[in-house]
Amino acid sequence: MSSAIIVERSITPARRAELGVDGWPLWKDRVGSRTLTLDAAENNYLLAGEAVLTLEGGEPVTVGKGDLVIIPAGSCRWEVKADVRRHYRSDALSPACCII
Repeated sequence: MSSAIIVERSITPARRAELGVDGWPLWKDRVGSRTLTLDAAENNYLLAGEAVLTLEGGEPVTVGKGDLVIIPAGSCRWEVKADVRRHYRSDALSPACCII
């Protein structure tokens, strides 16, 4: 498992469909700072906004609209610079967990 944030910039519609991003839950983050502790890696696709993500002991990574972001398990600081709307999927949850 990687211990760094991985970013795929401006992914294509084909890549988005391959991953099933549109079926992932949605989350909104307002401008501000917070630290999230993840039990497992989390995939994020940013629909809007901009944030600077920093893993504990790591370098800051700026992400924005159109980016696919994979955050490894552990503590990650989110500094939201412009309100974020994102799809997310945690490796801790089964793909069927959120189907209603």
